[in-house]
Amino acid sequence: MPPASILIVDDDPNNFDVIETLLDAQGYQLHYISTGEAAIAALDYLKPDLILLDVMMPGLDGFEVCRQIKSSPTWATLPVIMVTALSEKQDLARCFSAGANDFISKPINRLELIARVQSMLLLRQQYRQLETFNAQLEAKVLKRTAQLQAIISHDALTQLPSRAALNQTLAELLQAENSAFAVIYLDCDQFKLINGSFGYTLSNQLLKAIA
Repeated sequence: MPPASILIVDDDPNNFDVIETLLDAQGYQLHYISTGEAAIAALDYLKPDLILLDVMMPGLDGFEVCRQIKSSPTWATLPVIMVTALSEKQDLARCFSAGANDFISKPINRLELIARVQSMLLLRQQYRQLETFNAQLEAKVLKRTAQLQAIISHDALTQLPSRAALNQTLAELLQAENSAFAVIYLDCDQFKLINGSFGYTLSNQLLKAIA
């Protein structure tokens, strides 16, 4: 399994150096981007498993970057940890209002950082397992729906359109404006006699041949 990919977004490269040092022994693949705009643009090719996002940045601040990431259907489940020197309760509330999954205060404590990163990477893994399960379930439902539709719309013996399919087609034609159509009705005379004399196996073969 490839190492987890972590994107660090911070306008101060010294902060990246600090995080890189603190996480050095964990074996993660670290990427650094200095602006929120560039971070959003880089998501599709970096495909990170986690973002460590600074709050106070020029241009788009961390709140708005997080808001845009979480509003994307592709990246809504990507865990985001806000890294902030802010300590007021209303500031921390803004982190969660923007969609952040967690936050860590500056100066960063090594053990706290490792624990929070591990927790968010586990959350990411669970999201992916759930997405895989949902995709497999949806594929099964679509397959079963197609099978049921085939059973409803076609006769199992002859594979011709069923009575239900005929009724539906006729109903649609009758409701359509300026529709013109013809119905040809074919009957197999004395078919009950064939059933009684030769059994269902032979009579089914006859039906298939006629079909």
